[in-house]
Amino acid sequence: NDATALKAADIGIAMGKGGTDVAKEAADVVLADDDFTTLTHAVAEGKGIFFNIRNFLAFQLSTSFAALGMESVATAFSLPSPLNAMQILWINIIMDGPPAQSLGVEPVDERILRAPPRKVTDPIVTRALLTRAVSSAALIMFLTLKVFANELDDGHVTRRETTMTFMTFVNCDLFNAYACRSADKCFYEISPFSNPSFLWAMAFSVAGQFAVIYLPPLQSVFQTEALSLGDLSWIVCLSSSVLLLDTVRKKFLRQYCSDNSRKGRSLFGRRIKKKKNKKKMIITAATGRLGKNFTKRIKNDSGNGSMIRARKVTTH
Repeated sequence: NDATALKAADIGIAMGKGGTDVAKEAADVVLADDDFTTLTHAVAEGKGIFFNIRNFLAFQLSTSFAALGMESVATAFSLPSPLNAMQILWINIIMDGPPAQSLGVEPVDERILRAPPRKVTDPIVTRALLTRAVSSAALIMFLTLKVFANELDDGHVTRRETTMTFMTFVNCDLFNAYACRSADKCFYEISPFSNPSFLWAMAFSVAGQFAVIYLPPLQSVFQTEALSLGDLSWIVCLSSSVLLLDTVRKKFLRQYCSDNSRKGRSLFGRRIKKKKNKKKMIITAATGRLGKNFTKRIKNDSGNGSMIRARKVTTH
């Protein structure tokens, strides 16, 4: 009977110590310590992974859209390419790599833990995610082309033009990575020290970018030249407007840019009906003892949790 009940449940859980081999084979999850509170950490980790994947995609899509759009606009208006091949390769492999990977280990936010369970059919790429990615890409593309147009006086591309454009794009990219750490919190609400991996990734990216700009051997490879302190200050001030855009989205356009909102959750405009009843997850657990149906609340570290109805069944 255990195997049938475990297979029929949404999530079948067997006890690692007291459960039978048949129950373990039929179950989706095996609790090694026979403790239901272990599910708390598993649910938190699962939610964190899912939302971190969305943040990762928002960052990667915005960068790709910006680079592709910038080259497309330059080609459409018969302008020289703002970036050379080595600079584009550097952005895609070195600059995007470490910050994007560090977004995958972002700590689980308390708002995510309090969020109701999502449907299995909910898409990873939502309308809100695409809205954030496209708006960030449009601003990065505009700022980069603005700097390139201002520097391009005689129509001939020199090392200074490409260096200024290159540095602007990279700085916008780094600010965008910081904004993508959370889909709901503004940049000043996120602790800069909550994710050490992100700090190391940003430090590596900044150090690598300065090496490309100021080291003579790399200057010849990437066709760059040293910039003055005034140029760097102007680029930082200009590219920091990415954080301003992110704040406007999260404060005033939350219904369109938040994955938790009704309008931002759907990708193809499906209407989502709000259910009055709380969602419950049916979990059949093989405990090794006979007993009646019971309802148990498993709390997470913040004191909140989902209502889980479990059924005790015999394992012999």
